Amino acid sequence: VIGLPPVLQFGNNWMKETVGKDVLMGKKRICLAITEPSGGSDVANLLTRAEKTPDGKHYLVSGTKKWITGGCESEYFTTAVRTGGKGQNGVSMLLIERGPGVETTHIPTSYSAAAGTAYVTFQNAKVPVENLIGMENMGFLCIMYNFNHERWFIIAYILSATRGVIEQ
Repeated sequence: VIGLPPVLQFGNNWMKETVGKDVLMGKKRICLAITEPSGGSDVANLLTRAEKTPDGKHYLVSGTKKWITGGCESEYFTTAVRTGGKGQNGVSMLLIERGPGVETTHIPTSYSAAAGTAYVTFQNAKVPVENLIGMENMGFLCIMYNFNHERWFIIAYILSATRGVIEQ
């Protein structure tokens, strides 16, 4: 569900009503695809590219993401892509549906096989421009917003677990 907050916060009505509902009802899964093999979570320098088609109706996405929790089972990928120049101002977020041009490969981990950790490879994956989350080249802000919410969740979880240990 970690890929859902940017969709609910910055996505269009179709994303919120259809994707949001399907994920929250457990009908479909979503993951957050940001980390890349070359740079980890260095969002400002990611390499996955999204180029608009000549008619301007789609993006063609090419690149690889790594260590994507839930990637093996997800139908939707909230994905950080480069649509502009270098740095944070060239980053956008796309909601990419599993389909042609999207391939996932399981990564064995020591922590949990159930996490479905994966490489996610995009090879000219065709994505409608309507699947842009937020504004083009403003995705860095969406990602930072999401990271801040993740941090609060982690803090709350750790405090709760710590309290449980102390009380026992």
